[in-house]
Amino acid sequence: MSATLVSDLRELLSDVNDATKQLQRSATVPDEVAQVIDSFDSALEATRLRQEADPYLTAVLWEAAYRAEKALRHDDTTQRRRDVRVALEQFRQALRDITENQPYSTDSPVSEVLSRTVQTLSVPQKDVADLLGVSVRQLQRWLAEGGSEPTAEDAGRTRAVGRIVNQLRHTFTGPGILAWFHREHPLLGQPPVDLLDDPLRYPEVLRAALAARAMTA
Repeated sequence: MSATLVSDLRELLSDVNDATKQLQRSATVPDEVAQVIDSFDSALEATRLRQEADPYLTAVLWEAAYRAEKALRHDDTTQRRRDVRVALEQFRQALRDITENQPYSTDSPVSEVLSRTVQTLSVPQKDVADLLGVSVRQLQRWLAEGGSEPTAEDAGRTRAVGRIVNQLRHTFTGPGILAWFHREHPLLGQPPVDLLDDPLRYPEVLRAALAARAMTA
C-alpha cells in the first residue's frame, strides 16, 4: 500500500480507538462515537483501499462499517450499545490488520518480509525453510547481505507466509505458530502448510489465521 493510504488508515484507526474507549466508559452510545461511525463510508471511499488492500480484509471492514451503521438505528438503547460495540471492534480489528499487513505488501522488499518472519518465528532455519518450501542453503542465500533474490513464485509464498505469521504472532509464540502450520486445521481440513504449494489457497490460510486471532481477541 502507498504511504499516503497507510497514513490515512492509521489516522482513522486512531479515531476508532478513541471511539472504542469512549464507548467503554458510557452506558449508551455517545454522540461522538456515532459521528465516527457515520464518517466510515466517506473515509473509506476517499481512499484507494479497494485497489490496494487485501480483498478479504477489505470486505470484513466494509461489512463491519455496515453493521455499525445499522446498529445505530436500534430503538433499544441497551441493544444499540451492544451491537455498536461488537461492530466497532470488528471494524477496528480489520483496520488494524490492514495497516499491520502493509510491511508484507508487494511494495515492500521481500528481504525485509523474510527478515521479519524469521525474527518473529525464532525457530531453527530448517523449520523456516520448510515453510517456504526451499532448502536451508537457499534460505541462507536469501538472508545473506547482497545474496540472491527469490523468484516471483518464491517471493509470493514468502509474503504469504509473512502475513500469516504476522497474524498468528498475536495468538502464539514462534514455536506455537510453527505447530499451527503443521496441525490439521478444522476450517481447512488439512495442515495449513500443505496448502502453501498453491498460491490460490493463500487467502484460505490467511482467513484461518485471522480466525485464530479473533478467538483470543
